[in-house]
Parts: sequence; C-alpha cells; structure tokens
Amino acid sequence: MKPIAIILCALCFTVTGVGWVSGEDTSSNAVTMELNPIPPEGMAYRDRIGGDTGYFSISSAPSGADVIFDGRFLGETPVTTEVYSTGSPSHSITISMYGYNTWTRTYNQNPSPGQTIFVNANLEPIVQTGTIDVSSSPSGAIARLDGGMTITTPGTFRYVSPGYHTVEISRAGYYPYSTSVTVGPGGVSSVSASLSPMQTTGTLRVTSSPSGAEVSVDGIYRGYTPLTVGSLGSGRHTLSLYLSGYQDYSRNVEITSGSETYVSASLTPVYQPTTGDIIVSSVPDGASIFLDGNYRGKTFQGNPFDITGVVPGTHTVALLKGGYQDYTTTVAVSAGKFSTVSVSLTPGSVPSNKGDITVQSSPSGADVYLDNLYKGFTPLTIDEVPAGSHVVTFKMPGYSDAQYTVQVASDKTTPVMGLLTLVPTAAPTSSPLSTVIVAGALAIPGILFLGRRR
Repeated sequence: MKPIAIILCALCFTVTGVGWVSGEDTSSNAVTMELNPIPPEGMAYRDRIGGDTGYFSISSAPSGADVIFDGRFLGETPVTTEVYSTGSPSHSITISMYGYNTWTRTYNQNPSPGQTIFVNANLEPIVQTGTIDVSSSPSGAIARLDGGMTITTPGTFRYVSPGYHTVEISRAGYYPYSTSVTVGPGGVSSVSASLSPMQTTGTLRVTSSPSGAEVSVDGIYRGYTPLTVGSLGSGRHTLSLYLSGYQDYSRNVEITSGSETYVSASLTPVYQPTTGDIIVSSVPDGASIFLDGNYRGKTFQGNPFDITGVVPGTHTVALLKGGYQDYTTTVAVSAGKFSTVSVSLTPGSVPSNKGDITVQSSPSGADVYLDNLYKGFTPLTIDEVPAGSHVVTFKMPGYSDAQYTVQVASDKTTPVMGLLTLVPTAAPTSSPLSTVIVAGALAIPGILFLGRRR
C-alpha cells in the first residue's frame, strides 16, 4: 500500500507544480468561463437564446418627428421597432423636429416576448405659443384659423403663434361668423359664436373700375372683382374693396331675399399716398401670409395677394404651407409704391403623401363638401387632403348642386372651380281636367247660336 500512496502523492505534486510554473489560476469559475463563453449579442446569441423579441411603439405630438433609437435613425413618428427581450435593458430615444425642443429619454427595461412598450413625446415648441378655444351654438360647425387649419366646434387650435389671428366659423344653413382674436405667449384665448339661422338669402354682384380689386364682405375675404357673392342673408352688409394705388372703398349694401344686388364701384386714385403695398404670390398657392407676425390672407392661383395700407419702413413677410418649408423675408415699403414678394416654396425633406385643394365658386359663398363632409364656404383652401380621388360638392340655396371628382397629388395644390346654375322657376301647367272645363266653356256659346238659327 505504501508504494501506491507514494505514487499518488507524486502525481498530485506534479500537476500542482505545473500550475505554479505556468502562473495560471485553476479556480472552478475560470474553468467554467473558459468552457462556456458567452457570445456577443447578435445572430449567434439570438440562436442560442431562442430569438424572443418585443416592440417599442414611438409616437409624438405633433407627428412627423425624427426618431433616433439607440443611435439608429428609425424614421418619422409614428414608428415601431423590434428589440430582443433578453438584450441590453437600457435604451435611449431621441425625438427631434424643426421648431421644437429635442425630446430625449432613457428606458431601462425591455418588453417581454410579444409585448409592446408605447412611448409618446409631447414636443415643446421653441417659440412659446398659445391656444384658442372655439365653441359655437349650435355645435358641429367648422372653425377655420387664418384661412387654413380647421377644427369642428367645440375644439381647440394649439401651437398658435402670438399676435392677431382671424377665426371664421361656418355651418350649413347658418350665417358665417368671423372675428379677430389676440393670442399671447403661453396664453389661452376663447371664441364663442352664436350662429343665426339662414332664413332668406340673396346675392351681391360687384364690379369695379379698374377691375381686380379685392372684395371683402363683412370683413371676410371673398375674391376679386368682377365677382358674385352668394348666400348672403337679407339685410345690411358691409362691402369693402382694396386695390393698390387706389383709396379703399367701403359702403353698406342692402340684400333682398331671392334677388341680386348690383354694386359698381369707381375707385379713386391716391395722388399723395402715405402708405405702400406689398404684392405676395407663391408657387404652389394656398400659403398663409403673415405680415409682421399677423395673418393677412392666403395666396391664390393666378391672382397675387395685395396687402394695402402698409406703413413705410421695413417689414417681415412669412409664408407657411403644410408640407413645405417656412419662408421668411424682409421687405422695404415706400409710400405710394408697392413691393413684391414672389417665392417658390421648398418641399419638406419627406413627402407627406397629402395635398391641398383650393375651392372657388361662381357665385361665391357656396357650401363645400369634401367626400360628403362639410368643410366651409367658398373661397376655401382644404389642407392635408390624402392623395387620391375625392369628390367636391357645392351647394347653395336657389342653385343646383355642382359635383366634381378631383385627383389630389402629394405636396400639390389642386384648384376646383364650382359653376352653379340657378334652379329654373317652373311655369304653371294646366291639368287635363282644366282643359276639359275650358273647352266646355267655349262650346256653350256655339250651341246657343245654333239653337237660335233653328
């Protein structure tokens, strides 16, 4: 037994000595790490753990913001990305959009297999804006801000720039309502309209010498002379005309139900003007115009917008249109002269797959329906219309409905002109019974005459 024990001790000493000479650690943990290495995260690791995945669904208000997820660009909100449930539990999300503060968050968790983690970012505008709460009686009317964005009452316009703005409210069968409202930085303004039923309406035909003057009825832009404005309630209305180089024209007109009132205005030249004008046009048209931060109107196809009565000096003109980059420039205005702003707007970096429809009618003031949804009255620009085929319908009391099918292209403006025709007044017709009565009445004298001859 002793020789066997001596041999075993010698073997143990030899093995231990080899470890000492080489300097290697022979602990059990080191051996386990060597025999079972953990591969880096990737396809081999996914195959090893079974490849279980979950999802992050990322959105923002407003949408269309750029998303960076763990250093990778995913696209624009809303977007969904897949992650490994057993991967690194720390994820960084950065959401950015022009005109808004960048939003960044770190999430120290992974979704379970098949689970979705929803992330929503409320982006803060860089320039502090305000809101306008709009209500109407009855509700369900269309409210339009500065001739562009629309909501259904009751509703709220958000991210409104500080300054003066115009709110128009319209509902089929009611007189349109328009007012100006001031919005302060971070403030909330309110507009409440009590709409009057449109019992009786008439039309107004306006011409001017020279022609091409802007027409405003009750403070609402309607188009250029010569022009017929329809759907005006019977009673007194204020008519205003504006044309560069001529004095502003304003007068009250009486509208009679079922008839047309005609006004021919002879405009007076300004011989010693104290103000100037700014002529604004854009390609595409339908852009909102802001002068020194205050909304003035929208560009129209084939007819530049004339801002009259501008105080001499340097002014800022901005043009805004959905799907296009904002345009801002400074303009020097001199008394008795007009300055021109003509710009081709630059499309946004990513096509919006939506376009605009500019709607006019003859006569104007017709109710407009897009795919059977009421949108307001002409003239009107309908923004953010999905690309494709749509049906535009015009309605006005006393006129036959006009319907058009239009094709809307991405980031393009489609003009639609509605030509309304008067409903013909039916002449009274005689019934067969009345014809018999008349014939009988005519025959009686003849019978009496023959009787006398006999």
